[in-house]
Amino acid sequence: MSTTTAKLGLKKTNFETDDVEGMVNDLASNFQKLDDVSDDYVDSLPLSGVYPITKRFYKKTPKSGDYIGWVNTRSGTSAPAWAKLTYCANGYLIVPSVDNGKIYKCIQAGYTGLTEPIFPVSDGIEFSDIRGANTWQASTYCNKDDIRLPTIDNGRFYVCLQPGETGDTEPTWGLADGQTTYDKNASWVGYKILKWKEAGAASNFRPFGKIE
Repeated sequence: MSTTTAKLGLKKTNFETDDVEGMVNDLASNFQKLDDVSDDYVDSLPLSGVYPITKRFYKKTPKSGDYIGWVNTRSGTSAPAWAKLTYCANGYLIVPSVDNGKIYKCIQAGYTGLTEPIFPVSDGIEFSDIRGANTWQASTYCNKDDIRLPTIDNGRFYVCLQPGETGDTEPTWGLADGQTTYDKNASWVGYKILKWKEAGAASNFRPFGKIE
């Protein structure tokens, strides 16, 4: 019967007692463990995947004055940072531009807003990505990039494209992404509202190994 090594738990075959099939399976298991712990060399940090604490990535082309790579200081999932007016499908993952330890999953496909949300950290909380939005009002001057919501919710937000005064009556809002709605002197571009849900811990890779 095989025994195992102390550090990696590799199986040491006993040629006197183990059958051929068992030895082959042990070898396959050993090769997989060695592959799992082998060093990874990358051009940049991966933006997907789940990584344990202490996971390391080494730079393919380290330079003097740079770092040799990155080490994960918190077990969790990697994802790209939030970016404005970006379409995200259901299930898409992001992290805040400033780390708060959490990752967020898109639960209603749509577009991110113009201003990064204040990301809540409570478990499982859901929220819309429409920070800075206000409800439309008649005869009101609006600046470029102001965000308005229709007085009757239609699942969309509207970004001011042409600054100016709104009309006396609410316009008929366009229902296609990127469609322009004209509103007296102002004009608006509409996007479907996106919703996020807190989805657990985010990985936190930090540079290590300064090269003098």
